Amino acid sequence: MTRYISVRTEELAGQALDWAINAIEGDQQPVAGQLDLFALPDAEQLITKYGVWVDAGHRHSWLADATNDPFNRQIGETRTVAVFRAVVFAKRGATVEVPAELIQQ
Repeated sequence: MTRYISVRTEELAGQALDWAINAIEGDQQPVAGQLDLFALPDAEQLITKYGVWVDAGHRHSWLADATNDPFNRQIGETRTVAVFRAVVFAKRGATVEVPAELIQQ
């Protein structure tokens, strides 16, 4: 049985972030360890679908928002990470339950 842990959306990265996007965009909930079976949407698809605002930041590399609220902007080391986090935040909120094994220690 998979154990889930709560992670702040702004801290999601790597496989955990990919898993969260697939949980929103996929037809079915991916099982941890089977992520490779699902094709991730690209950032451009999500920008168009959810009306994501994204721009290069000054203090942070990238900022993105899908809630039309500047206080909800999500940061990212890359444009894609910022967009993915913005979509997760808009759809799931400030914290997300993800399989514990996907969190990078």
